[in-house]
Amino acid sequence: MPAACDQADFFKRLVDSLYGIVMRIVAMVLALTPYGVLALIAAVVSIGVKEGLYWYTIAAAKRIRSVSLKAEAWHHRSDALSSIGSFAGVLGARLGVPILDPIASIVICLFIFKVAFDLVRTGLNELLERSLPADVEEEILRIVTADPEVCQPHNLRTRRIGAAIAVEVHVRMDGAMTVARSHALTVDIERRLRARFGEGTMIAIHVEPLK
Repeated sequence: MPAACDQADFFKRLVDSLYGIVMRIVAMVLALTPYGVLALIAAVVSIGVKEGLYWYTIAAAKRIRSVSLKAEAWHHRSDALSSIGSFAGVLGARLGVPILDPIASIVICLFIFKVAFDLVRTGLNELLERSLPADVEEEILRIVTADPEVCQPHNLRTRRIGAAIAVEVHVRMDGAMTVARSHALTVDIERRLRARFGEGTMIAIHVEPLK
């Protein structure tokens, strides 16, 4: 996981550097060119580069389940959205419709605020150790009871810890079952959960005799 994160960070820094060089060159050209077409081209180049960086970073964030990397991806998209506002402003000026600039700015600001709110809410849920969504908990219970010898799961507690999740659950098994067999069943449950949610999944299974 650290290697994947380092690789994504290296690529992001490389693209950021190239982006900065390209934009400086574009700025130099614009300084020698009448206001208009090249400004639109510069905005389009900025949108394309930043949107491409967004998709690369968001893919890495999903792969390693990183909220902070997801926030960095949206930082790139916010840059792309800002360039859309610049494009609208320049285009509006050229078409004689200057109101396009403030309208585009308001829409983009609202969109960025919504994304920021979602990211902050996700981060707070992790800090407060909120339970995983109901559909994920239902899937966990299905995985736990996949073996017919394991039944009546209860006291399920889940939370997300960084890129991993933690699962604690009580299950019931035949009271006459040997310790070796019950242990084998719990190991199998752990294997299935980690196969689904990742090797970093933290699992605690409490075995009780079947009533």
